Amino acid sequence: MQALEDRPSSLSVEQGDSSSPSFNPSDNSLLSSSSPGEEMDERRASIVKKRHYVLLELVETERDYVRDLGLVVEGYMSRMKEEGVPDDMRGKDKIVFGNIHQIYDWHKDFFLRELEKCLEDPDRLGLLFLKQERRLNMYVVYCQNKPKSEHIVSEYIDTYFEDLKQRLGHRLQITDLLIKPVQRIMKYQLLLKDFLKHSKKAGLECPDLEKAVEVMCIVPKRCNDMMNVGRLQGFDVGKI
Repeated sequence: MQALEDRPSSLSVEQGDSSSPSFNPSDNSLLSSSSPGEEMDERRASIVKKRHYVLLELVETERDYVRDLGLVVEGYMSRMKEEGVPDDMRGKDKIVFGNIHQIYDWHKDFFLRELEKCLEDPDRLGLLFLKQERRLNMYVVYCQNKPKSEHIVSEYIDTYFEDLKQRLGHRLQITDLLIKPVQRIMKYQLLLKDFLKHSKKAGLECPDLEKAVEVMCIVPKRCNDMMNVGRLQGFDVGKI
């Protein structure tokens, strides 16, 4: 009798038999794949995350902005009030700063906190900007004064303001700080446009946000127009 181990097994499969079942680890067709619905959810979650990052950038840059304005108001302005200014600058110091104190107080005491609330409730962002449209016109006032401010600062930038900068321990020049409000009012529209883009991609209805983007395109244009008006008008330095 032939030994059992010598007999061909009925379960053995001859090599090269294409009809035999086999498992190829690289065959992805046997692996479970996400359904179209799950893929859409993942894509939407990714878009919402990008939207959150834009909002986060808005809030974090707002904090930086408030800090920079504080260097002007609580630094330069406070020190100049305490120590007085050179005789030939008397009366001009108010023109140097314009209404930056008003801008600082509003952002520090109100707007920054409202933006931070949007991290928990992003849908309120558009309405926040819409409600503050009139308040944001203080930037138009600031920009109209900016050319006069620049002229006065240029007279003292290497002398009085340089000395003050050193004593305050500031890294930035006063000119770098005084341009911050102009840069900030221009920046809002860019961030809001990004936020709106991701909101729409996520399939969200956002009429308030669309209106807010329009508003934040108009306000900077007014600011720019008023700066140009200020430059065109000119001014009598002796009467400043």
